[in-house]
Amino acid sequence: MNDDHQMRQILLGALLALPLLAFAPPTFAQVEPTTPMTPLTYPETQRGDVVDDHFGVAVADPYRWLEQEAASDTGVADWVAAQNRVTDAYLETLPGREVFRERLTELYGADFVSAPFKRGELYFYIRQAGLVNQPSLMVRNGVDGPERVLIDPNTWSDDGATALAEWSPSQDGTLVAYAVQDGGTDWRTINVLDVATGEVMDDKVERARFTSIAWAKDGTGFLYGRYADPETGASAQVGVVGHSVYFHALGTPQTEDRLLYASPDQPGMLQVFDITEDGRYAVISSHGDFAANYLMLVDLTQDDWQPRPIIADFDNQWGVIGNVGTRFYLMTSQDAERRKLVTLDIADPDAAFVDLVAEGDDVLNNAWLVGDRLIASYTCCTNRLTAGLPLLPDRLTPRPL
Repeated sequence: MNDDHQMRQILLGALLALPLLAFAPPTFAQVEPTTPMTPLTYPETQRGDVVDDHFGVAVADPYRWLEQEAASDTGVADWVAAQNRVTDAYLETLPGREVFRERLTELYGADFVSAPFKRGELYFYIRQAGLVNQPSLMVRNGVDGPERVLIDPNTWSDDGATALAEWSPSQDGTLVAYAVQDGGTDWRTINVLDVATGEVMDDKVERARFTSIAWAKDGTGFLYGRYADPETGASAQVGVVGHSVYFHALGTPQTEDRLLYASPDQPGMLQVFDITEDGRYAVISSHGDFAANYLMLVDLTQDDWQPRPIIADFDNQWGVIGNVGTRFYLMTSQDAERRKLVTLDIADPDAAFVDLVAEGDDVLNNAWLVGDRLIASYTCCTNRLTAGLPLLPDRLTPRPL
């Protein structure tokens, strides 16, 4: 629910166009250029003397200095500006750009409104009005209540490059934790806003990256993902290992945030997390890639917040769909390359996974617990199908919706 939506639209459109391009007649390829292309003269790029030793092999990395952020390093900023001048000068010579500009302006000038979701009596959703740089977070009291702008990131910077990234209202809808993304960076700063007054609270979380925001059910704080602070003088990009999950208690400084989970023995892991609908369990999956993952549960009603391994091997994909008490519903690729649904009762010390929906001919994409039903989404012959299944303990009979 942020400015990444527009980029995903562009990428999706490009992917959908590939089959058409593959079979289109080579009209443009047959057009002879009227003027030869002017050779491009690129700015000289400084080479550094950084050399790393990898298992006894010296590996030069002369462009390490370009890993600094342009926002904080004038050398990198000047290099980017010089490269952009070369690119822009060439692009301005291309015919037909205005045709594409006008058509894309027309297409992206349409308003966009996301699907709303409810917290308490309030409905939260994203609205992007025409060609404004950044979408805004809106709120209304009840279905028929007046619309109100809650967060407008277009007021945050002169160049319009500071965006609203991840955001999440508390369970009662009185507070919103939201992440600020500056200039397209992956790094986030998370703030907390009072929905009734529109005031930003004193809470501030830095160094968040590859994160979601998961509120405790009682609204006392939220989970987030972050990296450690870089050493003094080091680049903000340094140290993107050791991704960890922390709990921030409202009204306290970030230095007092409680570590919920980390994997120091495997520092390259990315931690993906959420809190179950009943607020009792934190679900954490550790990914080295997205072909397989570890899976942990943390009982938040316990004082020690001890992670409990559910999947300790790195052989298959596992994801928690939801839970009813101690009975968990999971999607997995274990012995099912097109994935299946299983259950596990974590209250049983001898519990084993029980197949709920077996692997079928279609690919299981996702599933959700909705009331007393399980909704599953499949792909069949590139078409998506959705099936509704009642939550029965013995067997499920899919029914297309």
